[in-house]
Amino acid sequence: MLSEILKQKRKELGLTQQYVADHLNVTRQTVSNWEIEKSYPDIPTLIRVSEFYQLSLDYMLKGDVNLMEKIEKDTNELKKYQKTKEILKMICYGLLIVAFFYLAGYAIGKGWAHYTL
Repeated sequence: MLSEILKQKRKELGLTQQYVADHLNVTRQTVSNWEIEKSYPDIPTLIRVSEFYQLSLDYMLKGDVNLMEKIEKDTNELKKYQKTKEILKMICYGLLIVAFFYLAGYAIGKGWAHYTL
């Protein structure tokens, strides 16, 4: 389990939770939560943890079903977010195009076409 690996490695190196937290830019409570399996690091933080402890991601992740489920859930949420972002971007572009043609038509209809720069 990841929690056991993190706690064991920290103690092996003689580090405090606060020291680890400071180097990973998280709170001491966050490190504690990882070690008691109350929460898991997100993927970017997991990479920093791997580098900090000099442990391979493969070693850290193997056998931890809960963490793998969290990663899968996070990945799915990220995909949904990216899809939503693309849809909103297309809607904004569409609205800009409609607004442009509406204003251009309004200007022509009001006789503003003879004004030039």
